[in-house]
Amino acid sequence: MKKGFIQVIDRHFTGDKEGESGELKTSCLIGPEDGAIVIKYHETVDMPEDCETSLRIEKDRITMMRHGRFRTSMMFENGKRHTCCYETPFGEIMIGTYTNAMFIDFDEDGGIIDFAYTIDSAGDLLSENELKIIVDTEEEDYVSFG
Repeated sequence: MKKGFIQVIDRHFTGDKEGESGELKTSCLIGPEDGAIVIKYHETVDMPEDCETSLRIEKDRITMMRHGRFRTSMMFENGKRHTCCYETPFGEIMIGTYTNAMFIDFDEDGGIIDFAYTIDSAGDLLSENELKIIVDTEEEDYVSFG
């Protein structure tokens, strides 16, 4: 695996509230694995130090796995809904993710992922989300969401 830099830009909207956003810039590892590109990094914003995130990027699917106090494995495919268990220190909840837009331009040297999805639980919409992920193995060349 190569060393790289990752920028994660997140926007989420809940109920009638205005959208909230967050951004993470940190180091990562990136490399090919079984026909996919895998990225591993530690969450450093709003997450405990023991939270490691892995992204498995395929041609038309992204799998996000979190390890630590907030364990989950979420799958994102354009036009599809997937369910997963989201573990927190307060207990587990079953959630559904529905991806309604996805752009992937990625190889083992990095690239861009940009997608929009909703999260629901027990038939109730919890949030609408936009996620942009930029990975670069060459230099810290971060961009703005927009």
